[in-house]
Amino acid sequence: METAKMILEYLKIALSFPAVIGVLTIYFISLFRQDLSRFISRIVEAHGFGASVKATSPSEQREEIRDLPPQKPLDMIEEIIKNDPHEFAQEFLKVFNSYWFERAYNLIYGTQISLLEHLATKGIEGEYYINLYPFYQEFVRRSSLASTQIADYLGFLKEANFLEYFGEDVSLRAKISAYGLDFLTYIKGQYPTSYGLRPF
Repeated sequence: METAKMILEYLKIALSFPAVIGVLTIYFISLFRQDLSRFISRIVEAHGFGASVKATSPSEQREEIRDLPPQKPLDMIEEIIKNDPHEFAQEFLKVFNSYWFERAYNLIYGTQISLLEHLATKGIEGEYYINLYPFYQEFVRRSSLASTQIADYLGFLKEANFLEYFGEDVSLRAKISAYGLDFLTYIKGQYPTSYGLRPF
């Protein structure tokens, strides 16, 4: 009985308004620690709940903004390029690839993704051009666009640099490019459960 009373007392204290506020405050501070530290550093005076906060003066505010980097993107980019051109090139390439892959993903058909996945299993040996017809035929069946030519259907993947041709005439083959493999990796990472569910 005494133990039960003790537990109830502890619960009453733990769930009291100040305790709950304390826990929420700690959680809030941990989430927004950096933003709060910047804000607090600018406060000169503060009072309790319901009272006003006195901020730094405009002259101090101007001093602080002078310490920050200039908000001129071109200047900042030039500085980064000058200091570490290789790192900048890598970052730029990531951003550009993400843009290009998103653009291609908005245009690509589901059967074309399946075709790329098929070519990925074939490696550098690739696949005979003629063996890619089933993917094209499935596209025609789903889309009802019978007037579409296989050259146009595969042409999108070629122009996106996702596949390459080699060989001639009846021995013409297609293989997935390194860029096409990167594209597959990207969409599987960004859309793990839906990348293969695109229509047509």
